[in-house]
Amino acid sequence: MTDPLTTITASTILGLAFQEFAKAGAGDLAKKSLSGAIDLVKSLRDKLRAKFQGNAKAEAAIQSIATEGSPAALSKLEVYLDDAMTDDATFATELRQMAQQIINIQNQNTEGDRTYNQTAGRDIFNVEKIEGGSNKLGGS
Repeated sequence: MTDPLTTITASTILGLAFQEFAKAGAGDLAKKSLSGAIDLVKSLRDKLRAKFQGNAKAEAAIQSIATEGSPAALSKLEVYLDDAMTDDATFATELRQMAQQIINIQNQNTEGDRTYNQTAGRDIFNVEKIEGGSNKLGGS
């Protein structure tokens, strides 16, 4: 059976580390998805910066991601990270553990947004956290 940590790829790790730049326009949605994980995301990003310190191309890619949210720079950094994770198993394990913690926190934040009372029939719902608009579901 495959260890769940080994399935976390460089792409996933970078997505977690730099997602706030990708989601900058999402406002409250981005804040909600990161709540509780902000310190871990910063630590992950700091670990990446420390690893690539002195690698001019990787540092330029990180800067481009941070300032422009550049997908091309993210792809380049993914290649550098994949190589670094292959060369340094301890570093790879640390990153994967941090990434898994962030994923777990995000999953906790998205679970429970809706509660359905399915025992009462098809037309009765207890729906929580509907913001704006009408809370009417179905019917005419």
